[in-house]
Amino acid sequence: MSSSLTAIMNTGLSALRASQAGLGVAAQNISNANTPGYVRAEIQFTPMTEVGLGGGVRVGEILRAADRFLAAAGLSAEATRGATTARTTILARAQAAFGDPTTDTSLFAALDRVWAAFTETSVDPSSTLGRDAAINSLNGFYAEVRRAATEVQSLIAEADERIGSAVAQAQDYLSRIAEYNQQVRMTVASGGEKAAVQNAQSVVIDQLAQMLDIRVYPMTDGTVQIRTSGGALLVGETATELSYTSTSAQFATHGVITYDSSAGSATNLEPYFTSGEIKGLIEVRDKDLKGLAEALGGLAASVGDALNAAHNENASFPAVSSLTGRQTGLLATDALNFDGKAIIGITDSDGILRQRLQIDFDAGTITGESPPGTFTFAGSTIGDMVASLNAALQAATPSGQASFTNGRLSVSANGGAGVVIQQDPTTPSDRAGRGFSHFFGLNDLVQRETPLFFETGGSAGDTHGLTGNLSFQVRDNNGNLAGNVTFAATGTSWSDLVTALNDVSTGLGRYATFAYNATTGQIGWTPNNGFSQVALTGDTTQRGGTGVSFSSLFGVGNYAGAARAIETDVATAILNDPSRLAVGRPNLQAAIGQPIVEAGDNRGVNALVAARDQVRSFSAAGPMTPQTTSLATYAARLAGVVGRMASDAQRAQEGADALAKAAADRRAQVEGVSIDDELVRMTTYQNAYAAASRLIQAASEMLRVLLQIGTTTG
Repeated sequence: MSSSLTAIMNTGLSALRASQAGLGVAAQNISNANTPGYVRAEIQFTPMTEVGLGGGVRVGEILRAADRFLAAAGLSAEATRGATTARTTILARAQAAFGDPTTDTSLFAALDRVWAAFTETSVDPSSTLGRDAAINSLNGFYAEVRRAATEVQSLIAEADERIGSAVAQAQDYLSRIAEYNQQVRMTVASGGEKAAVQNAQSVVIDQLAQMLDIRVYPMTDGTVQIRTSGGALLVGETATELSYTSTSAQFATHGVITYDSSAGSATNLEPYFTSGEIKGLIEVRDKDLKGLAEALGGLAASVGDALNAAHNENASFPAVSSLTGRQTGLLATDALNFDGKAIIGITDSDGILRQRLQIDFDAGTITGESPPGTFTFAGSTIGDMVASLNAALQAATPSGQASFTNGRLSVSANGGAGVVIQQDPTTPSDRAGRGFSHFFGLNDLVQRETPLFFETGGSAGDTHGLTGNLSFQVRDNNGNLAGNVTFAATGTSWSDLVTALNDVSTGLGRYATFAYNATTGQIGWTPNNGFSQVALTGDTTQRGGTGVSFSSLFGVGNYAGAARAIETDVATAILNDPSRLAVGRPNLQAAIGQPIVEAGDNRGVNALVAARDQVRSFSAAGPMTPQTTSLATYAARLAGVVGRMASDAQRAQEGADALAKAAADRRAQVEGVSIDDELVRMTTYQNAYAAASRLIQAASEMLRVLLQIGTTTG
């Protein structure tokens, strides 16, 4: 009998302990109902038996009511929200830099004002105020382009800085997760409850998920292993070490995020990212913003090139006495590579034609009319043609001269005479799609110190004339650094240079195939199989005395294309002297002794206005695909692309926000605390506690009665 009473007492006592433990867990849940990241705790009970009979209840482990699959869905949704939020905030500011095209303050409205100002000038082309207004509006447009381009570069630097900060924060989270793993092991070893530590760890994991797309793998000892969705291990026994160095330099080549650098095997981590704030920042920095920078540079160059094409056919009144061309980056020994004909007229101060020189590039002759004479090119180089042109000008009356020095062609007349250059109306001259004066930029309205366009029209046999080094960075298909190659310009011709670059031992032939484009006169390359990127990261070359580098000449690397938006402006000579704005269209077909330039001629400024709607070819530039259209349409499409990128990012963020909220709500339904449910549990445990107390009381009373019976019997 005593053993039965003892069993009853032990059962009641175990029930009391179980009820107390259950009340404690319920109270803990209620007190943490509003704690972010808290996962509801559940206590485990198992029956105790003695010789096949019930012996009470055993208090088991306190577990978190975590749902692994809902947690994974929530982490994935948070990573997507982190990526879309990062892109949206930066692209919204990029769109603001371009401005709303429907307002008067946008970059595109500034371009519209250029066409409006030129149209107004055509009403009275002799008006100084009209020319001033036209030049100022064009100058204002390029100021807006520079402002927007500078803002885009600032956003690139900001995104890169945020990547550096996010990597540092992610490293802190990884270290803390690893520390919590150690605490879990120690808690389990000491017999304590690990749920509280796991809850604290879960909060950090949720924070990490906003930065990186991670997968969490629970281990049998209660710890977790963290990997990216691409499989890269971030937390195992210890935390992986991440490394990244940001840079704020314009047009910089950015590094990559590496991990395990302390082990001497730094690996690019970026290919293992699919979402998260860091992934979003990388995409907006390397794709979205750089694409916009390229597109903006393309717009600045296209507007300038179109206006220059018209302006080089125009003339001011009186005609200027000296024309100095753009920096072509060419050498006098380069092949001439022109066909067709161009005409040079020498006028007096009243615009009367005194000499006409016809340059026939196909025949290799320059023919003068007054005095008559024929001058033959001694060879087929730029220097040969310029020498003949100089001789023809010196023989003219009034006389003049021509020279080609350090990449620039100059043509001038003496004694106050003027110089006018035009295309032959029947067989216009052409090199790489541009006429004689246009190609050399002799009467440019828009300028850049390095080439504005990259179709050099050269020949593979031209002497490359480069001194200095080219630096390339090579990455494999996983994004890992395959090598940094410094290449010293070698050989004599461009063909020699390409051959040297393709050498598998001393060049980059293992990584890419280089080629010279005979149509445009450019050098380009294509990565070989196994390599995703061969990027020009440094360039100390200079071509002869031009000061033009390899990258500036051919438009390769991070700098060349995008920098046109920052470095392009109204020609200094015209900005300083608005009378040089060529608003007339000379008639070089007139007879000698007839006027070819008049003060009231507005045909030239009308040609500038018409440049807006002339169909031309546009190369690919960032998000802008290659296309044949007008400047007006191209600018409108660029405005649409900028707006669409921002709106698409906004919609993606809104969708990600909704998905993340839904995932969090679903997870909260399973893992969260319901006050009502916990109150029910507390009532249940209280009733169980009372019942256990009554059981113990009844057993105690039974024992007392039995003892009294035993005493009476004795």
